[in-house]
Amino acid sequence: MIFLKRILFYLFSFCILALSMEKANAFPNSAPNPSDNTPTIRIHDTLIDPGELLLQMDALNFVGDNGQVAAITLHIEIDTFLLHFIDIQNMTIAGYWLANYNLVQNEITITYTAPFGMGNDINGKLLDLHLRYFGGFQADLKFKSNCEVANVNLQTIQGVVYEDGSVNQTTPVGTVTMDSVVALFNQPFTMPIEAMGTGYDSINKVRLRMGYDTMQMEYAGFVESALTNVSVADSNAVLTIEWQDTTSVIDFTAMDTLLFINFTFKGDTNQSTPFLHGSEMYNNNRIVASSFVDGYVTAELLVDLQNNPDTAGTVYGGGYYFPGDSVTVTSVPNFGFHFLNWTQDHSVVSSDSVYTFIKQYSNDTLTANYEANVYHLLLLASPFYGGTVYGTGYYPYGDSVTVTAVPAEGYSFSYWAFGDSIVSYDSSYSFVMPDYSLSLVATFQIMEYTITAQPNNASYGTVQGGGNYYYGDTATLIATPNENFNFIVWTEQGQVVSYDSIYSFFVNADRDLIANFQYNTTCSAPVGLYADNLSYTSAILHWTPSGNESQWDVQWGETGFDTLTGGTLITGISETHLLLDSLNQGTSYDFYVRSVCTDQMHSVWAGPCTFSTWYVGIKTQDEQEKFSVYPNPADNVLHITFPNKGVVKRYRILNSLGRLLQKGKTSSGNHFSIRMDDLPNGVYLLKLFTENRVFVKIFIKK
Repeated sequence: MIFLKRILFYLFSFCILALSMEKANAFPNSAPNPSDNTPTIRIHDTLIDPGELLLQMDALNFVGDNGQVAAITLHIEIDTFLLHFIDIQNMTIAGYWLANYNLVQNEITITYTAPFGMGNDINGKLLDLHLRYFGGFQADLKFKSNCEVANVNLQTIQGVVYEDGSVNQTTPVGTVTMDSVVALFNQPFTMPIEAMGTGYDSINKVRLRMGYDTMQMEYAGFVESALTNVSVADSNAVLTIEWQDTTSVIDFTAMDTLLFINFTFKGDTNQSTPFLHGSEMYNNNRIVASSFVDGYVTAELLVDLQNNPDTAGTVYGGGYYFPGDSVTVTSVPNFGFHFLNWTQDHSVVSSDSVYTFIKQYSNDTLTANYEANVYHLLLLASPFYGGTVYGTGYYPYGDSVTVTAVPAEGYSFSYWAFGDSIVSYDSSYSFVMPDYSLSLVATFQIMEYTITAQPNNASYGTVQGGGNYYYGDTATLIATPNENFNFIVWTEQGQVVSYDSIYSFFVNADRDLIANFQYNTTCSAPVGLYADNLSYTSAILHWTPSGNESQWDVQWGETGFDTLTGGTLITGISETHLLLDSLNQGTSYDFYVRSVCTDQMHSVWAGPCTFSTWYVGIKTQDEQEKFSVYPNPADNVLHITFPNKGVVKRYRILNSLGRLLQKGKTSSGNHFSIRMDDLPNGVYLLKLFTENRVFVKIFIKK
């Protein structure tokens, strides 16, 4: 192998000498302009020995409409293993130049600013980049996307073309070679590194960077040969090999082995071990123009067998084989599946479960494909009118199946049953399809609700009809006033629901109703006092007339205020609500309301009704901020997502004056939607009622 390499090297050197290529000038002074007059920033290409150089950069066609250059910003990406930026020299236009070298980003940044109010036309050389080139590989200098040239008016010159440049070394005078080897799986192997060349007569320093695939190869150390006291560092799949002798030199004009690198082969494909940028050979402390020949690892090749699906069968015959071997692979399907075919790279190679072939010069991944047997799933609802079931159909064995039971209005889901066994209490039930057909029954139960009915004052009258009802029942509530009292109205959460003393309704939710009675008088007091739309400093007060009254007085103050000497009196109110603002946060208030029948006739005061403004950290406020109303602004549908600890029973939508515009009940817990097709565009209040709390949110319909 070494003898053959030496012959190849001499042939290569002879060809190079026969061509007798002249060394390119490292300091070009000009370049032809592009024929289409496009403004162009160009970095020259050059051929040079490793060492310092001046690399010309041109600015072409910056004249006429593209002239009067006043500012330049250039960002150039370089390989810091091949090039080191020193400075810029020989700038051709006067002004303020700045060059910065960012090692972290591998970037040269050059900026130019003309004296104030001045600009320059330029069509030729712009400057020289002063660089140090380390050789061995082509070094590219690439413009990055954020380069810019501006004129004296600080306008960006459009359409500028940025042409990259490169630095290549002259004809190599020496070659460093990694040998090629054959590696067996999980076995150690050795990679020799050799050197030879006419320019290697006095080598005193070596720095080599060698890459390898850590998934395929495991570094296992090194053995010294011609070099002694070698340092090898392994980091991020790169071996850095360093050697230096300050007292003597080594002659490598004839081929010799520098050292041996040891690996253990862990992979299943052929591998290259390339020399990387930053590999350098020094002859008498001077970098030598060198070529670096990568190594190659020929691997014992793998036959990898897979199942699709992976649990559908068992395969035999996989492993490592040499090219030319006869390979037989076998597939045995598991219960519930049948074999389809063998595929390789998505192409069918055999429809026989036993497949024989000759191993080629590649790794093979063969997949045994199976198909699951299909079974019927039947879903039933009990009672059939209690809800709807989804998921009936045919499913392959092993598929993930999800069945869903949606209760009808007034019903709740109980459980899924298979025969006499309960399999799930979740309305959405997921399972793996077995190797047989089956039937599942979704059981529903009719909802039971509590209707609470009571008088506003037990001494004013009595009510009948409260109790427990099933969904769909008709509840009839009867309000009977005591002597000297009249029935006024049925209210719920402060809202009027009926003016009839006998009130019948369809039961579809829990309800809490108040029969409001009033002393028999020609000027009766209002009923149904409540406050809502609470905030830190405001509240809206509400009441319901008990007759034909159309004007009211309100007296309010902090809880417990003296009604004779304290509080605030507001008279002549013609609406059944009143906005209070400028209240103190975290404060409890009382309010009273009386009817004004004539200037001389007033009803008794109704009340007090007590409410409290919010304070920082109030629990009700915190909980309101947790529930979500979206989108906001909304079109015709509003979605509500509520915390899991609260279940919304019903809702109300009020306008900014507190007037009820829409109400409804919910049956889907803490996530539901509200249609608002009949509401005009505007700002509204949404009130949500749980068992023991009321929550308020402002939203906009657009």
